[in-house]
Amino acid sequence: MTEALLHVCRTCSRYTLAEVCPSCGGPTRSPHPPRYSPEDRWGKYRRALLARAALEGAAP
Repeated sequence: MTEALLHVCRTCSRYTLAEVCPSCGGPTRSPHPPRYSPEDRWGKYRRALLARAALEGAAP
């Protein structure tokens, strides 16, 4: 699998091509959502984790 070229900073939401944000030094992630699969074996657990985080008021 190829790694994404474009990244977005988790801290300041700035787009970059680097693994670390050049403006704030924060970690970056891919701005694209994961691929959808109807045979997603772990979707039930991921949705439960997101729902629990929303109830606790924490961001995932």
